[in-house]
Amino acid sequence: MSTNLPLPQFYAQTLTTLQPIFDDTLSISDPSTQSTLTSALDNSYLIQRMINSLGVFSENESVDEIGEKELVFMSLGWVIGSAEEKGGLGGRDDRISSLQRAETAHSNYLELLNSYGVLTSEEQAESSNAANGQSSISKDPAKKREAKIRQYKREKELREKISNSLPDHPETSSSPITFILSTLPSSSTNRPSVVSMSSGSTSVNNEDAEEASKSTMVDILKLLHTLTISSLSSINMELELLSNAPASISQYVEQDPREVRREEEDNTWRLDRQASSKARPRELISGNGKVLRPFTILPSTQQLSDRERLKGDVFKQSWRLPTMTIDEYLEEEQRRGNIITGGGQASYDAPTATELLELEAENDGSASAEESAEKKRLKDENWARFADENKKGAGNTMNKG
Repeated sequence: MSTNLPLPQFYAQTLTTLQPIFDDTLSISDPSTQSTLTSALDNSYLIQRMINSLGVFSENESVDEIGEKELVFMSLGWVIGSAEEKGGLGGRDDRISSLQRAETAHSNYLELLNSYGVLTSEEQAESSNAANGQSSISKDPAKKREAKIRQYKREKELREKISNSLPDHPETSSSPITFILSTLPSSSTNRPSVVSMSSGSTSVNNEDAEEASKSTMVDILKLLHTLTISSLSSINMELELLSNAPASISQYVEQDPREVRREEEDNTWRLDRQASSKARPRELISGNGKVLRPFTILPSTQQLSDRERLKGDVFKQSWRLPTMTIDEYLEEEQRRGNIITGGGQASYDAPTATELLELEAENDGSASAEESAEKKRLKDENWARFADENKKGAGNTMNKG
């Protein structure tokens, strides 16, 4: 990307590059996607250094004193943190480093919002707890459910409010990146941004438009704050899991040169080693899952102790067949799309179908609310009918449970 553009257009160009990655239209595991992500991150850090050198933000200012053109650059911390979350696929250590950088960027974003007084006292408490690695949600299931629904409603209200306040905004898109881009000038043309201000006009209409656009940008920052709280919770959980995960054996065991020579000599006559070096796992299984040739699944090398590894090298199998480790088998299955990914904390925190119907039914007077209320009524009625026809314990013939 060229850095000869003005700073707002350069920021818009960087966000345009990140938009398909954030919208999940590109595969994160694709090397080209990771290359694009790395390039966009470099540009984001460059913009951050430029903002710091220009002194755009000051500790002595409030949100009422900062200009609307500068306000949009407060979102840069969230952009960097979210982009770092999608990187670090080179191994455990690389992933930990990427998550730590994401955590730092998100914490800096929350600190910036707090220093400018963008957040309410309740939101400031959430930010403080999230920055310190503490959860603001109670461990009580009922209170946790209420907090989850409250957070979902706040995020939904902010998205709808922002979508209605931005002119010419597509109704089908409520992506935060799209919201930020709507407040920036295009990187290819000279069209003004939505939040641009006429410097020479002092009319009431321009002042009202300026105030409205600034209020919209504050709502976007509050939406990003809500997303940051969830991201920090997921990052802390993943960092805890990675810190307890076993590291690769190769990081602790240095291979003896004599053992390397013996292994090279052993490769000259062992058919399974030669076959596995020439025939990759994808050649053992066809595209539709048919086994093309017999092979042996070996234990994962990450779960073997030194003694088991040495024992396996001495007492080798009597047969000579191509071998495939569990890691290679799982990698091949993932490449063929047979491994379902997802879930985790984000899936656990998402409202259930019944909760979504309750939330949608609360919008009194709308057609969608009436339709949701009717769906919920039919669901409750079907369940009541099922409970009447099937008494509790009727199918428990073994008297268990």
